[in-house]
Amino acid sequence: MSLPDSRQMAIWKKMNLTEKYALLAATIRQARELKRIGLRMKFPQDNQAEIERKLARLWLHARP
Repeated sequence: MSLPDSRQMAIWKKMNLTEKYALLAATIRQARELKRIGLRMKFPQDNQAEIERKLARLWLHARP
C-alpha cells in the first residue's frame, strides 16, 4: 500500500468526521462486494446463502 500524497492529505484534513466516516463505510462496502464477487467466481456451485456464510466467516475471522 502506498502512502497518501500531499493532495490526498489536504483533502482528508478538510473533511469533517461525518465525511470521513461515510468514505470509510463506502470503502468497506466495496471491499465486501469485491470479496463476494470473488467467492462467487471461486465457488460457482454455492447458493447465495452459502456465499454470504463464507463472506461472514472471512470477514469476522480474517482468514479463508
